[in-house]
Amino acid sequence: MNSKPSKEFRERVAVLDNVVSHCITISQKYANIRSPTGAHFCASVLFTSLCTRGVSLAILTPYSPWSKKKLENWDFGSVAGLTRSILEIRLAFFYICAEKCSREEWECRWNIFNLHDCTARIRLFEELPGGSPDITHFNAQAEELRNRLTMNPFFTALPEKDKKKFLHGGHAYLHSLEDIAARAGVAVQTFRWLYKLLSSQVHGLPLAFYRMGEQERGRGVHSEVEEGYIQLCLSFAISLLIAARDEMEKMFVVANDA
Repeated sequence: MNSKPSKEFRERVAVLDNVVSHCITISQKYANIRSPTGAHFCASVLFTSLCTRGVSLAILTPYSPWSKKKLENWDFGSVAGLTRSILEIRLAFFYICAEKCSREEWECRWNIFNLHDCTARIRLFEELPGGSPDITHFNAQAEELRNRLTMNPFFTALPEKDKKKFLHGGHAYLHSLEDIAARAGVAVQTFRWLYKLLSSQVHGLPLAFYRMGEQERGRGVHSEVEEGYIQLCLSFAISLLIAARDEMEKMFVVANDA
């Protein structure tokens, strides 16, 4: 068994290195600039998060120039987890920051997003032994967000079933992730397949560790299967980072020219 990566894999690693470096350059280029809209502010936050995870992915990738290692650890499971995170943040970036919509719809999206965050924090703090005094604050904030939504023209035009669902706070998006992915340039079938594959590794389901022996994977050493899966993740992550990078630059170039 060949213990060294293929030429194609090394080329993919070089592309990741280049893309992550360029994303950081773009992020720094538009740092400390006053955001003209809420979408621009969110873009700066989410793009920074994408850069951070891109760096982590580069560090974790075998034969990457981003870190010195005692050994090259081939770990598709961990690479998959980071790739899924990059996918989800990229979709949030597109949905909240880059996709064009009316002001009323954007405010509806933003308030639903914030309500989901608020209710998630309530559920988190409720699990703490003895609870938390922060729960009262977040309950009040959640009610304020619900009031904002009920006064939003876009929200009030939604079907009653959807309004009830979103006011509960359990959904962060107006649309399904696969619908957002399709509008962001990721084909629905590609999204469904990759999201299931990546999620199986994140959750440690049987798909993550069955057939380790016969496929020569999951042991930290190089194999054609391990290399192939990691290269798939790198290619997908690269495409997501490039799309967000181009949208980020377009947003802030237009804002600076305005």
